[in-house]
Amino acid sequence: MNETFIAPAKQLSVALQAFHRALIRAEIGDDPALQNPYTQLFALIGDPRFAWMGAISQLIARIDHSVVEGEMDEPGVLAGFHRDAAALLGEGEGDIDSQFRLRHLIALQNEPEVGLATGKLRKALAVVGAAIEGDQ
Repeated sequence: MNETFIAPAKQLSVALQAFHRALIRAEIGDDPALQNPYTQLFALIGDPRFAWMGAISQLIARIDHSVVEGEMDEPGVLAGFHRDAAALLGEGEGDIDSQFRLRHLIALQNEPEVGLATGKLRKALAVVGAAIEGDQ
């Protein structure tokens, strides 16, 4: 297993998790029906208002799975995660989900925590990019 890619992959996962939490909080806002953690969980699972966050949830799961399973041997694996995470922010060459981008921009305007989490994600993307470049 290439140890060079594990730390950046973990850093990317942590940044994506913080980004995801901030987006969830922004989407919940001050909705009184969603102030209970259990109702939040069920809303995240089944409420269509949160379906747009599926891409980030799946990306986090894929990264964590690859780290645990020792699949970070190739720079292409980490590069794919980098591409997918950058696409969430509308950067790079990945497929841009226009609904995700729109909701993210709205959350940026409404919740300062989303801006901070976005900055941390960009920083993690820079670390991952450096790790990929350094291995070539």
